Amino acid sequence: MIVKELYPFMQIYAVIIGLVVGSFLNVIIYRVPNNKSIIKPRSRCNGCGKQIAWYDNIPVLSYIALLAKCRNCRSSISVRYPLVEFICGMMALMLLNIYGPSYEFLVVVLLCFMLIAITFIDVDHFVIPNEFIIFGFIISIIAHTFNLLPISIMDGIYGFLTFGGTLFIMGAMGTFVFKKEAMGFGDVKLGFVLGSFLGSELSLLALFLSFIFGGFMSLILLIAKEVSDDHMVPFGPAIAAGTLLTILTKTVGGGNHIINWYFTNMWNGEYFF
Repeated sequence: MIVKELYPFMQIYAVIIGLVVGSFLNVIIYRVPNNKSIIKPRSRCNGCGKQIAWYDNIPVLSYIALLAKCRNCRSSISVRYPLVEFICGMMALMLLNIYGPSYEFLVVVLLCFMLIAITFIDVDHFVIPNEFIIFGFIISIIAHTFNLLPISIMDGIYGFLTFGGTLFIMGAMGTFVFKKEAMGFGDVKLGFVLGSFLGSELSLLALFLSFIFGGFMSLILLIAKEVSDDHMVPFGPAIAAGTLLTILTKTVGGGNHIINWYFTNMWNGEYFF
């Protein structure tokens, strides 16, 4: 009863924390691939170099209040900053509504924040920094050690092999056929990390969705003629999108709405979860 009464406040708190984390992710997205410290110095305007005051660094609100311009030099502020903050705030709220105030929620929300950062970095630099892979494995080890996830350690290992192993094999086959790197090893390492969280069954779903998102992204970029000269398209955002959709479609019983829909409509069977 107490939890039910406090739930609206927990939702507000989740949004606020998500917005704050999103603000910090903006720092990570810019500094980590450029080998800069994420601790210091404090944030500065890219135009004039002046340090940003705390009241000009409030997630989303400061962007709106400043009309997307620096208070000092009036140079434009990228819409990406409030976008990342907003996405993180809404992601925290949705995950709380799906997973409830649980240890699993804490693990999943950290994973999703990591995927958001990876998405923007991979789009900008075609790289998934090892710092995220290490962070992901640390969280995975802690989660499995203290049974914070609804899957067993063995299922986590099977997921590790399913997700990462499949990407490795497909990347190797693509490299053999096209005579050039078909998939970055950063994508493979990310697959290993995500598989350890998802288990084998959800890893297959996330893989399937990742390839669908990747195909759509490639098609859109080709139509818009935004593909680089080497025709490489970052696959990290597609992996992140497929995994996020898998996480966000969890059922109350611990299954997945997409898997249930597939077996119900394609095979005319009963829900499996």
